[in-house]
Amino acid sequence: MANKQTRYIDSEHYRQMLVKDGDRRFDEWHTSFLNYQKKFLQQVRQSPTPRQPTASDC
Repeated sequence: MANKQTRYIDSEHYRQMLVKDGDRRFDEWHTSFLNYQKKFLQQVRQSPTPRQPTASDC
């Protein structure tokens, strides 16, 4: 049977890992948001502009 030893990391290293993972997750989210926003804005620009109501419409 192999002798397994548990390896612990210090709190500072763990904190750095969490920050790095948080940055990665934020970048993924932000990229998705920017893509969504870009598609939305393209869609808004391509759609016909609604006619503004005039006084004769009342």
